[in-house]
Amino acid sequence: MSVESNSKWFSDFMEELGLPSNSIFQGYVLYNTEHDGFMAINKETGQPRTHYVRPSAWAHRYPYIQLASDAVRSLNDHLEIHALFVIGKRFMAFPV
Repeated sequence: MSVESNSKWFSDFMEELGLPSNSIFQGYVLYNTEHDGFMAINKETGQPRTHYVRPSAWAHRYPYIQLASDAVRSLNDHLEIHALFVIGKRFMAFPV
């Protein structure tokens, strides 16, 4: 399916995942299979530091899948791209 030719691709994607219509997309996050955690970036220090967190809500978010894909290629870790949603008051991440 071409995303460009299907304006409903996102609602189709949510339906395929079985998400309710009140789900809110939060961005893309990177999951590291070796660390069993989501990539986070601490920018509070003078030198940004990457570490892994377990709650997906704390992960660094990319607004576009291309940015997440570029990050995966630039890092040599075992990373997967996940779509992050908030459903009610809970966050859920799904592999893309």
